[in-house]
Amino acid sequence: MFEVLPPLQWARRQFGTTELGDKRSTKRAVTYAAAAAAAPPQSVPQQCGGDWKQTKGAYRLFDRPKVGLEKLQQPHRRQTLAAASAPCGVALWVSDTTTLSFDHPATAGLGPTSSGGRGRGMLLHSTMGVDVTGGPEQAPCVLGLGSQQAWVRKEPEDKDKDKDKDKDKDKDKPESLKWSTGIERVGTPPPGVRWAHVGDCESDCWEAIEACRRHGSGFAVRACQNRQVIAGHAAAAVEEGATAKERPTPKSTRLLFDLVNEQPMLGGKHLWVRGRKHREARRAKLAVSAMPITLPAPENWSDKAHRKGRPRPRPIACRAVRVWETDPPAGEDPIEWVILTDEPARDLPAALRVAFWYSCRWLIEEYHKCLKTGCRIEARQLEKAQRIEALLGILALVAIRLLQLKHQAKVNPDVPAQRVVPARYVRTLAAHPKQSPERLTARQFWRETARLGGFLGRTGDGDPGWLTLWRGWQHLETLTHGMELARRVT
Repeated sequence: MFEVLPPLQWARRQFGTTELGDKRSTKRAVTYAAAAAAAPPQSVPQQCGGDWKQTKGAYRLFDRPKVGLEKLQQPHRRQTLAAASAPCGVALWVSDTTTLSFDHPATAGLGPTSSGGRGRGMLLHSTMGVDVTGGPEQAPCVLGLGSQQAWVRKEPEDKDKDKDKDKDKDKDKPESLKWSTGIERVGTPPPGVRWAHVGDCESDCWEAIEACRRHGSGFAVRACQNRQVIAGHAAAAVEEGATAKERPTPKSTRLLFDLVNEQPMLGGKHLWVRGRKHREARRAKLAVSAMPITLPAPENWSDKAHRKGRPRPRPIACRAVRVWETDPPAGEDPIEWVILTDEPARDLPAALRVAFWYSCRWLIEEYHKCLKTGCRIEARQLEKAQRIEALLGILALVAIRLLQLKHQAKVNPDVPAQRVVPARYVRTLAAHPKQSPERLTARQFWRETARLGGFLGRTGDGDPGWLTLWRGWQHLETLTHGMELARRVT
């Protein structure tokens, strides 16, 4: 269960044990993280209260070579892995990549963000832990980051120079390896615990699926390649050490999408689909089917430079779960997913569980939105890309805190608020609408907090957004501090 802590206490837990080579640097990291958690969207000088000494200390912290995203986030990642290792638990590791664009010319060391080379910035690949032990009946609980990778793309002229160098050098790995790298950093689940990596179409690559198998983790990956597969789990296809004659031939393989489209429906279910830029939110009627398949190893395995010296892997036995909309509204594109998974989806409940796992992927998109809008990472104007990466190491965890604050109302809606929030905040908020602190539930607490930030709470408004919730939380912290000062005076 996520525990709501005041900014300083939260910062000490997240950064108090980080090893930066100097105790003073660790202390500065804690001090700045607390200031950033109290005011995520503000600039560094504003977060430091206009104090030049504190601001200068923060800039010095970002400028230290030993202070980077990896070092700053190590304590948090250990805590996330520990939370995901609860006995008999089920945790998803949802991953996605986002582009951090910096349109101002103040920062040196950035790279192109598109093939045209016009935008400047860096890329960020995040792997976030989500507890789904309660299944589809309970809201998923955000645990934290298990891995995060930030890098700057090379300039086009630098790539041309690299072509003249030794191609066998594993120096310029493809960006698609970010998926397997994230899986390897998360590692292997402890005995009795189920982990599964979830990714969108971009994660549909052999290295990612093979990394899951190598580390004993499950996977639920949306297929984007209409690849050649084998129907069923053929013994010769999955047997380790199969000879060339035993390997699948083109005659024994079929295209994935053609194969799954022929499968009969296991059943259906209604699912609430979030709205997007070109799609209205709606309650969709979905049909589900599933079948066992085998993924043959890539034919060009030995042609890739980053695979040199690695033996050809054996085929992967898995299942393909197809989810499609049976009656889409007029003018709307129907929803359709084909999900590759190692989950034994032999019946409707198991197939729906896989669909539920994939539906949790939207949380990583919301996390990146928190980082960009809530923490305004793209508005930072530091002199070097290295400084931005160090700042990112802190703001990335502040964004996790924002996301966890928002989802508390869904994870524990009916429990007493005092069980998930410090009593001092509950007493202050209860005094505002004149309610009993003991009777205030978690859902009521967060909705009333959001009202302080501008949430109207009308019948058709739905749940509050994370931005209004944060504004209300900031107001609540101010009110609580004022009430405590008034008590001391009286």
